[in-house]
Amino acid sequence: MKKLALLLLFCLLFLTALNAFNTGKSVFFADSYMLRAKGVEAAYWNPANLQQKKGIDFWIPIMNLGIGINNNSLDLDTYNYVVSRDTLNDIDKQKILNKIDGSLRSALEGNISIVGFAFDNMSLSSSLHLTGKLALSERYLDLLLYGNTDSLYVFDKSTTDAGGLGYVDITFAMGNFTLPYIPKTIPPIRAGFSVSALVGIGNANLDDFFGYFSSSMEGVDVKQDIVLHTGLGGFGQKAMLGLASNITPNLEVGLTLDNLFGKINWFLTTEETTIKVVANDVYAANISEDFYDYANETVDIDSYSTKLSPELRLGTLYKIPWANFSLDYLQGFKTSIATSGIGRFSLAAQFLPWEYLPLNIGVGFGNSQYPWRISYGIGYSSKVVEFGFGLQSVKNLIPGYKTKGIAIGSYMKVHL
Repeated sequence: MKKLALLLLFCLLFLTALNAFNTGKSVFFADSYMLRAKGVEAAYWNPANLQQKKGIDFWIPIMNLGIGINNNSLDLDTYNYVVSRDTLNDIDKQKILNKIDGSLRSALEGNISIVGFAFDNMSLSSSLHLTGKLALSERYLDLLLYGNTDSLYVFDKSTTDAGGLGYVDITFAMGNFTLPYIPKTIPPIRAGFSVSALVGIGNANLDDFFGYFSSSMEGVDVKQDIVLHTGLGGFGQKAMLGLASNITPNLEVGLTLDNLFGKINWFLTTEETTIKVVANDVYAANISEDFYDYANETVDIDSYSTKLSPELRLGTLYKIPWANFSLDYLQGFKTSIATSGIGRFSLAAQFLPWEYLPLNIGVGFGNSQYPWRISYGIGYSSKVVEFGFGLQSVKNLIPGYKTKGIAIGSYMKVHL
């Protein structure tokens, strides 16, 4: 039974259908992309760099995408180890628990372009965004593997959480404005902005979660309270401001403030689901009876909002004739379904053995909510068309049995 429960847990973690990629090409650089984005992509990364020398850039629909799934603890090697065992001994159980740091966290990130074009210093685009998370307390797995070795297990929202968000943006951006009144001793500073109308598809958010499992001479007591809010259909908005400057001909720096005034109001269908499970003084002798009370109630609620917390991104890009190197830092002001309040760095390089064949590599340094990752990408670039494909591995140098997750990215655009 414990083995079956573990297999279901693995399936849940690796198939969770819900942090999103801003654009598909950013997968190639492990998110170190703020000053690399040009054309339509600049609207999502730094609109200060939105400037077409001449002509129009077109996104090829759907071909610009980034999709990935990851977790912070378990891999296919562990899965194969579990299914190969007839029973799990204490060493096996401890091997599994040692991989988990407080909470088992899983996420899916997704972005798919719908349409986009850029001309002069403006762009208009639209993309589908999916983001979601699942976190399960290590204490649940400890109880599942060992049984009740402690007298009290407490579960709350600090280590167990879940949520999902899907929306489509319609984004207009303008950039390459030179800030006035800057002293001549300071290099010119470019500015830009983007505004997005957001069409909400769906939202699920674990609003409240509390439970415990206790055992004593009087039997076992169990309580689990869950409150889930869901919404379908909504509208919202957000904005981004960006700055960039070339300190030297080879060195560029920049910053952005994203998700300004960001929120989605859900109104088409909004519901609250409450689940309560209670069992008191349970013994093995009476476990075949109706030993627990279960209640599940779903009611309509008033419209509510999902807030997209502001994010600050700092970046630098250094160029030489045959390569370029970038460093980004992202800091959210609050942890939410789509943002993290814990900052993280990412580093990337692009090598140009031939001008038309860029080779890319990136490293995203992790934190307690975001596992580290490494990306590889290759592309083709000419005056008329650009396209490429990238692959990302989570907590392992290359995708394989020890990978904690994987992401793919692609891009294709035409310049006319």
